[in-house]
Amino acid sequence: MQLEEIYKRGRSYPENFFYGDMLGNVKKYQLPEGTFLLGNTSEEVELLWGVNQLDDLRLSIEKIKKENQGINFIFRYAGNLNDVFKKKGIINQWGYRNKDINVGYFFSLDNISIECDYKAIEYLDKNDINAFLLVEKAVFDSFNVSENELNDWLNNGDHIILTYKESNKIVGFIIIELYGANNHNCFIRNVGVLEAERGKGIGKRLMLFGLKEAKRKRALKSMLWVGYENVIARNLYEQIGFKLDENEAEVVFQV
Repeated sequence: MQLEEIYKRGRSYPENFFYGDMLGNVKKYQLPEGTFLLGNTSEEVELLWGVNQLDDLRLSIEKIKKENQGINFIFRYAGNLNDVFKKKGIINQWGYRNKDINVGYFFSLDNISIECDYKAIEYLDKNDINAFLLVEKAVFDSFNVSENELNDWLNNGDHIILTYKESNKIVGFIIIELYGANNHNCFIRNVGVLEAERGKGIGKRLMLFGLKEAKRKRALKSMLWVGYENVIARNLYEQIGFKLDENEAEVVFQV
């Protein structure tokens, strides 16, 4: 069975999380409880799943764990904010801890204010890829961009990758993906600033310039994910005009 068919089957279950690309080491499971894929997504090993009821997920994870002893992996539950917190409590009782809790924000680009100093911001140059990757890994300790992904994104028109430089060194960046019909939507994949450079407004300038560029490329609406407990980042996004979308939330569990 092709992966496309497995994704379609997985998403047909009443309870499921079948989103994200499998990049390698994929194992397929068709169990009495549901449909599953275990494999690499970015630097993580992740279980994608679809079941009829939540307790089927518990039973299935136990079976998959036994077959993959010694392998740490994650799985996610997503839905509206209230449902995610309710199901989080149930899954925590199974013995799985939360790795991350993320919420979605959206923003209409009609409302963007673009008055800012953008002189230190430029599109990523291919000669700066290695320096960019070092900064990105210094800012984020998981779900890091690979060199292949970065090269692919630089070669297509669906990504905006900007850097902020001080003394000709990258200290901040933003990655925006354009998607949907005519690229009318954009997703802020990552925005980050080195710890020593925070508190200077660099993140806000990157956000505003990136959204300005997305609008120039015909995007009408932007969305992003942010850690529920990341108050500093959430405050930044709300200052710009992003609104919490209570229908978009997820919790990542560590197995």
